[in-house]
Amino acid sequence: MTSTTEEVTKKPVNMSDFTDVCGRRMWPEARIVGGEKSSFGKWPWQISLRQWRTSTYLHKCGAALLNENWAITAAHCVDNVPPSDLLLRLGEHDLSTEGEPYLHEERRVQIVASHPNFDPRTFEYDLALLRFYEPVQFQPNIIPICVPTEDENFVGRTAYVTGWGRLYEDGPLPSVLQEVSVPVINNSVCETMYRSAGYIEHIPNIFICAGWRKGGFDSCEGDSGGPMVIQREDKRFLLAGIISWGIGCAEPNQPGVYTRISEFRVWINKILQF
Repeated sequence: MTSTTEEVTKKPVNMSDFTDVCGRRMWPEARIVGGEKSSFGKWPWQISLRQWRTSTYLHKCGAALLNENWAITAAHCVDNVPPSDLLLRLGEHDLSTEGEPYLHEERRVQIVASHPNFDPRTFEYDLALLRFYEPVQFQPNIIPICVPTEDENFVGRTAYVTGWGRLYEDGPLPSVLQEVSVPVINNSVCETMYRSAGYIEHIPNIFICAGWRKGGFDSCEGDSGGPMVIQREDKRFLLAGIISWGIGCAEPNQPGVYTRISEFRVWINKILQF
């Protein structure tokens, strides 16, 4: 009997308000190495960012849906690319089939707003927002991700990274969206791990690191720009990072390095108003 009263008090989700919808899984109703195939609708904010090559649009990077008009990706994915050469595919799961419970949607890009401080040498401020020509309607396979509302470092939390990137360094691209879980690590620990692998990397707080000391699980080429998400207490997901860089894929002591979204929430929210 208690379950029915709980259901009565649950207020319905306003599907046209991104702040109410964000970070929720609605389906089913109720660069990734060492990862596994995900199931349809599990990561509904994931986007395939495609670039025009000779005669067709090819998958280049990941991106994540922020609201009905905007997506977020890594600036290095769109650096010096005209918006007309970009296409976003939303609600996709298996690139090789059309027979999915809900169809994917495609959107052309009207505006590319890269962070003004983006440095292609260091990958600092590796963030860009993309505005669609037409808004998307949210549906079970197309749901935005929540942006953090406060500073939280997430160290020790489990993060989920998703994408259609290579299955290992120089390996093949998968057709089904891959997912992997990695622990968030402290930036100074991250620097120390890279040092023990022979790399001197400065990793300021605008980055967030995640990975296993022994390697084996990581994002890889083609995953860049995609989301690193963390589940909140209320079971909804928020965007902790955008896949930025790493050295190799899933190597020991070489964690993935992500742009830390909480550091940019003011900039993001300012642009989302447009």
